[in-house]
Amino acid sequence: MRLYTPSLLDNLVLSIIDEKPRHGFGVAKELQGDESLIALINVRRPLIYRSLNSLRDAGLIRESKTEAGDQGSRRTVYRTTARGSRTTKTWLGSTVDHPRDARLELLAKFVLRTRRGLSNSSLAAKQRTQFLKIAAELKKAVKLASPDARLVALWRYESVNAMIRLLNSVAA
Repeated sequence: MRLYTPSLLDNLVLSIIDEKPRHGFGVAKELQGDESLIALINVRRPLIYRSLNSLRDAGLIRESKTEAGDQGSRRTVYRTTARGSRTTKTWLGSTVDHPRDARLELLAKFVLRTRRGLSNSSLAAKQRTQFLKIAAELKKAVKLASPDARLVALWRYESVNAMIRLLNSVAA
């Protein structure tokens, strides 16, 4: 039996439903209507419905009611389960493991936390601590890199330092 781990999209959808029960079209409108979220990710509606199915099958959301749609078809409204709410809270408070995940996942967490009225300072401080360790390793890698690999090593080092500077601002 394979254990289910929510994807980034699953966590986005779960968080939006945790804010307020919604149907799939409502989730899509919310993702497209929030200028911060749309700047991060553009999600096609079929992927949202696939995510809803995965979240429902995992017991993180449940059907709460149906309502009439604009064109006569019924829409299923979902709400988070207690486990779904705990999953969202844990995800929104967790750091990302790798700098490559900061562009989408960490920024999405900051946006979703702000939507909930949560401060981003503590998450930014935790993430900065984690990235400072990575930056120290990357600095060593730059010094040890061959001339052919030096540019890539330097790129990675400077990229993580740019993230650290941003996290310093958010944490302040």
